[in-house]
Formats: sequence, structure tokens, C-alpha cells
Amino acid sequence: MSVGAFQLSPRFAAAILALPAIALLSGCLVTSGRTVRETGPQISESALRAIEYNKTSTEWLIAAFGEPQNRVCLPDGAEVLRYDSDVRTTEGSYFFMLAASSANKIERTCWWFETRDGKVVRAWGEKCDPITVDSMSPPPPNDRAAGVSVPAATATSATPSKTPENAPDSGSGATTPSAP
Repeated sequence: MSVGAFQLSPRFAAAILALPAIALLSGCLVTSGRTVRETGPQISESALRAIEYNKTSTEWLIAAFGEPQNRVCLPDGAEVLRYDSDVRTTEGSYFFMLAASSANKIERTCWWFETRDGKVVRAWGEKCDPITVDSMSPPPPNDRAAGVSVPAATATSATPSKTPENAPDSGSGATTPSAP
């Protein structure tokens, strides 16, 4: 067999022609996969049960969960620490040399811990709306945590914190954390 000025052996030509058939028969033409990745502290029910209101210190929270995403000092002297826990699920498909697609689903749980005089007085968590990002559209630019912004003048970081509208009242009594 000859191609242009080159002479191909019949064995080589057969091997070249057999490659697409081998790819089809081996299942390598179409692939798909799914991965799950967790970021931020994955705060469990057992970790929440370990917190003793009016006894557990802010230092314990930071040692257990790391530095919070945000810290806000409130006018009444309380401090609120916010932790975001994300679970990102990526699913994708690949059709050999023709097309590829992927989608990311991000589920976020925001956890708030209110402290007074260095002790935890209440904690609560809230699931935010999941975000789905496919390979054709970028994620939305805004923060997904639902709630009311704390005025920037009282924030100890550049980004104002969010606190849920349905958070327990700000009395000094201890409350139990809500399950996500």
C-alpha cells in the first residue's frame, strides 16, 4: 500500500486501520467519572456535642476547626465566628476526540459560633442553596450564605459576615445546635 511518496507495509496499514476498532471494543471511546471533594472543616454532630456552652473556649474552636472564614465583633461585645464547609461533586463524560462535558455541584453548610468573654454561648448551622456549574457556564459571583449582613464597621475582616435570619435570639441562654 502506498500513501503519497511513502510505501506502507500491509501489516502496518492493517494495524493503523485496526486501532479505531480496538478502541471501540475496549470501551475506551466513552468514559465518565464522578469525584467528591470536601473543603473546609467538616463539622460533625459528635464535634457539636463536644461543645459545652459557656465552658468551651474560642481557642478550642480554632484548634478543632481551624481559623474561621470570618470573625465579627458585635456592638454588644459578642464575637461570631463563621465556618464554611463545602462538598463539591464533579461528574464528567469524555467522548474520544469529539466532546467532553462536566458539571460541578457545590453544597455549602455555614456554621456560626457566638462567643462571649472567650466562651461559646451558642452555635447553629444552615445549608445554603446548592450551586451547579457546568462546563459551559461560570459560577455566580455572589456569596451563597443566606441571611442579613452585619454592618462593615463592626466586622474584623474586609468581608461582612452573614448571619441567618432565623438564628436563635441573642439572649445569653445556651441553645442546642441545629442539625444541618
